[in-house]
Amino acid sequence: MSNRKDVSRRSFIQIVGGAGASLVLGSFASLACADVDDKLKGKSASDKKGGVAFEPNALVRVDPDGKVTVTIVAPDAGQGSRTVLAMLVAEELDVDWHQVQVVQAQTNQTLYGYQGIGGSGTVKSQFPVLRKVGAATRMMLVAAAAKTWNVDAASLKTSKGHVHSADGKKSLSYGELTAVASTMPVPTTEIVLKKPEDFKIIGKATTRVDNPDVVTGKAMYGLDVKVPGMVYAVIARTPAFGATLKGFDDSEARKVPGVIDVVKVGSGVAVVGTNTWAAISGRKALKVDWDMGPNADLNSAKILEQLKGAVGPHKEMPEGGKVIEATFDFPYLSHATMEPMNAVADVHEDRCTIWTGSQQPTGALGQAAQMLGLKPEQITLNVMLLGGGFGRRLSNEYVADAVSVSKLVKKPVKVMWTREDDMKHDNYRTTCHAALKGAVDASGNPVGWSHQTITAEGGGRRGGGGGASAFGNTPDFHYNIPGKGQRQARVPTAVPTGAWRSVEHTIQSVANECFVDELAHAAGKDPFEFRRSLLVNDQASDGEKEILHRLKHVLETAADKAGWGTPLPAGHGRGIACFAGYGSFAAHVIELSVENNKIKLHRAVCVVDCGVAVNPKGVEAQMQGACTDGLATALRAAITIDKGGVVENSWPDFQWMTLDAMPKVEVHIIPSDNYPGGMGEPGYPSVPPAVANALFAATGKRVRKFPIRLEELV
Repeated sequence: MSNRKDVSRRSFIQIVGGAGASLVLGSFASLACADVDDKLKGKSASDKKGGVAFEPNALVRVDPDGKVTVTIVAPDAGQGSRTVLAMLVAEELDVDWHQVQVVQAQTNQTLYGYQGIGGSGTVKSQFPVLRKVGAATRMMLVAAAAKTWNVDAASLKTSKGHVHSADGKKSLSYGELTAVASTMPVPTTEIVLKKPEDFKIIGKATTRVDNPDVVTGKAMYGLDVKVPGMVYAVIARTPAFGATLKGFDDSEARKVPGVIDVVKVGSGVAVVGTNTWAAISGRKALKVDWDMGPNADLNSAKILEQLKGAVGPHKEMPEGGKVIEATFDFPYLSHATMEPMNAVADVHEDRCTIWTGSQQPTGALGQAAQMLGLKPEQITLNVMLLGGGFGRRLSNEYVADAVSVSKLVKKPVKVMWTREDDMKHDNYRTTCHAALKGAVDASGNPVGWSHQTITAEGGGRRGGGGGASAFGNTPDFHYNIPGKGQRQARVPTAVPTGAWRSVEHTIQSVANECFVDELAHAAGKDPFEFRRSLLVNDQASDGEKEILHRLKHVLETAADKAGWGTPLPAGHGRGIACFAGYGSFAAHVIELSVENNKIKLHRAVCVVDCGVAVNPKGVEAQMQGACTDGLATALRAAITIDKGGVVENSWPDFQWMTLDAMPKVEVHIIPSDNYPGGMGEPGYPSVPPAVANALFAATGKRVRKFPIRLEELV
């Protein structure tokens, strides 16, 4: 996610000169520029010693000792953006990876444009830009060596942070060239990038730069921040969605040792203490009177009935075919990030400093500026490591909490959400009722497809509102079925909803892949062969043909790696499903069995074609994590609404996957030179349907509701 402002050719590179100076590239307004060659800029400033100084938020710095510092603009929520983006620069700069130091940028829209992550777009948007940044830096260093040796720059070569003469007899390190390179003009010729066969860093499995600090506890997440004079706050929040505060009695809360204040804020009542125990204990002692509002009797069953009531007539099916119908119910889901929401804010009359992990730091900064009536440049927002995002940290209400409390108590405040706070006050993946209808002819060919997705939308980041769309083609459904169409309707509810890993594909694509399996069974065909036969369309556009080819390839690879069609023990079953989206393609085969009326997972085969896999270790980790999420939501996790609020409190009742229940997970990455696709989300959508389809293979019964309960199979 990044903005796409156009800027002048010289708006990208900032040159710093002077004896022993560093070479710096940076100061850019858009990471999404398709052609950096036309978007370069230079700016310099003199320091007190009469030399030339560089702006501290520059993108790339090469120091006289040869160390290369890459400033990463995108937040890192565990997906490894700090590592993979630095790899792009280092590859084209032609340095040894061990020379590279990675730092996180502060939030600065003037320098960096929009800063944020989401939609699996980080590598996709920055792949060409950061490579050209590295290549331009290298060209200037080569030009400096050519000037030093009085030779043609085209005759020189680079490797591991050095420029070498044509005969290989002379060599200069990048560090030795910074002073001269700082005087070189910005490259005016075309910036030529490496060919994939010449990559030394891109495509190589690379350990994340943060790993040593993460495993030793040195990494700084939002919860780790401590500043002088800081106090702690937790907030008593509404027990039902739409409830309002009538009043509160803080007399007992103020008696708790360490409690220093109790203040009303927009999200509830904040109890402030000198430590977390005092704040949490004070909140327990607080007596709050709530007006439960209009949603006091709202529950999951009532919401489901509303969703079912919004289903309209299906598309007509051709006469003479075998027609089948099915429905699928999906629950609300919490993001349940490992690190609950938190932020530190230090508010003064003319400035504010914030420390937090956010997927939208630009939005968080703007929100704070608006709340305080300050200009954006009066807000400093330090981006910390995020202990999980998955869409939860796209909204910044926890930052607003910290700003509000700090302004009232006139101290730096860390507002902490407990696990229970986070689970009961999330922006949830919406609940949904999906209704499907399809038909096959006498030869087993599909001849009709109708899919209605009815979701509950309310509050939160995705907003509310109702209404329905007419039937239309669904862009993520690529099977060649005549007359296919999808209708979407939204029922407004009070439960806040937001983006959740893979967003609408957690529902639509899951239902599609479950129903394709049912259509294959109605046609009397193997589910894998049935899918494969539908991923061919001679009438499709060239772009669609490419999608079909790549989707078919991951499907075939998954079947091959899983041994599709080979015998299994009694009570075992395999299920298959695939997905195309975010520029990537994925397929899964799940093997499971039912033993003693319990589902046991044996094997998960995951195949992905994400184009160029910049860091295969990162791709593997994303596929493993998405598979875990898919298994958990298929078999265990759900958010239940009762009395207008959320029933679940923490991990024991939300029931995420545990290590002992996990199957063997195999990840296979399709080698590719295609433009990189996204990786945060594509690994999820084909997992739950593969589980459901495997259960049918094992038991002969179909899934109609998630999470799956054996007693509810039909």
